Amino acid sequence: MQRCQIEHCAVPVWYPHFRPVTFDTLFIPLTPDFLAYLLADGIVLPSSLLPKHVTINDPDDSDASSEGDPEEWSETKSAPQPDFPDLEAKIKQAIDRLGGEVFVKLNWSSPRDASWILHDNTLCCRAPLDVILLLKSSDFIIHDLTQAFKECLDGTSEIPQGGFTLALRRFTNILPAGEFRCFIKNNQLVGVSQRHVRQFFSSLVNDKINILNDIQQFFYSYIQHKYPDTDFVCDVYRVSAHHVVLVDFNPFCRVTDPLLFTWDELQSVSEGGAVLRVVEDPGNIKGHPHAANRIPQDVVSVNDQSEINNFVSMFNNGAFNDDSDDDL
Repeated sequence: MQRCQIEHCAVPVWYPHFRPVTFDTLFIPLTPDFLAYLLADGIVLPSSLLPKHVTINDPDDSDASSEGDPEEWSETKSAPQPDFPDLEAKIKQAIDRLGGEVFVKLNWSSPRDASWILHDNTLCCRAPLDVILLLKSSDFIIHDLTQAFKECLDGTSEIPQGGFTLALRRFTNILPAGEFRCFIKNNQLVGVSQRHVRQFFSSLVNDKINILNDIQQFFYSYIQHKYPDTDFVCDVYRVSAHHVVLVDFNPFCRVTDPLLFTWDELQSVSEGGAVLRVVEDPGNIKGHPHAANRIPQDVVSVNDQSEINNFVSMFNNGAFNDDSDDDL
């Protein structure tokens, strides 16, 4: 795999060429200090984003000093409090321009493994706090920042051309049954897979011909020969009959999940028309793909805004630290 294959999949790179057939997106370049903040251990949120009643305890405060080791409080106090007023203002402005709700990504990945940390367990962000909390809590975002080019044969430098960029996309309530992954080889659509392979949708089984026809029509009308590589993968969303939109691009190689295909099948396929695969039997459903990224059962009860605020306060006050035997 070449670096250019990864670069071409970055949202800021492909979006200008496919803007009419994808979701409205605004971009915010990220500064080195914010990138360093994302890579730093622990979750300490900017004080300007915390709810008014959440404060950082002072070790000299009588209530704070009555519990725990004073040295621990002093250590927590000495941690630098992040401050990104310009970025917060730009995020707020972008959210307003995009209708009040956005879906967040970096150059390639969304923090979908961290959806548990928002009170509604979705990736819908309505404020800068939501955006920063998701980014800071996601292993997928860390992968973007440190390992995006790990498998490339022509260089593994971590910094993409143009630097790292925050992509805020207009939020759309996407139905899982409408998402599909398309595999393109030699600029020909060779395979289409149901995107959510851990769910069974009888509607897909009963409508395979129409689904494939709509996706083929979309691909040959708007995608074919317009993407810089001849072999690539793209995700699409079938909103309704005859209405398909572009979601994202991925490289045509083993770093991309082939879903209901195998890479041996895709690499060896010959021309002869695309094949659509969907989950035909509900008995084949597997576990949740991000189960390992989720929080312990004793935190599941955190389900309203006041409890989320308390949870954030506990993070900032050092209640969850590296000395604990429990992983959060």
